[in-house]
Amino acid sequence: MDFKKILEKYNKAVKYSTFALFIIAAGVFYVMSGRESDRGKDTFADTAVESTKEYIEYESSTHSQDIYVYVCGYVNSPGVVKCEEQMRIYEAVELAGGVSEEADLSSVNLAAQLKDGDRIYIPCIGETVVAQMESSETSRLININKATEAELMTLPGIGSSRAADIISYRNTNGRFARTEDIMKVTGIKEAAYNKIKDYICV
Repeated sequence: MDFKKILEKYNKAVKYSTFALFIIAAGVFYVMSGRESDRGKDTFADTAVESTKEYIEYESSTHSQDIYVYVCGYVNSPGVVKCEEQMRIYEAVELAGGVSEEADLSSVNLAAQLKDGDRIYIPCIGETVVAQMESSETSRLININKATEAELMTLPGIGSSRAADIISYRNTNGRFARTEDIMKVTGIKEAAYNKIKDYICV
């Protein structure tokens, strides 16, 4: 038996086996290290989802909701205007067509911030505005027995002609005994009264 040839044969087998084991071990190490690395990294899908969530949160926090305010008095287009939160009175006045030539802005805080449901009255030159400057809710009511035409025009749905009718009725028939009596004025029915009843007193 040639022991030399047998040793050479087994030495080659051992070398090949050792080399194969080294390759397998290297491959396993590479795969495992890759997985560990991936755990600390976001996938493209994860990044896209996270970015979308951040964008939605940003849009929700910065988007202003619409509010509605009533602009009346000496403006070119009195009525309810749609505004955005954080807007100021001067911007609402602009949306109402701006002020007329008779308007007096000295008693109006144009920089005041708007709130939903606000009523903004622009007086005329020489008019003393008391009602909207008072702090108590009662003092803000329009006394239909004493109000001027301009003050009556601050009421929802009451224009210059209807305000003149109220004054004409008052001058002819005397003072209103209760707020419901205003429905005796031509053109003011129950629907119109329901719009103004919370803003008037006698």
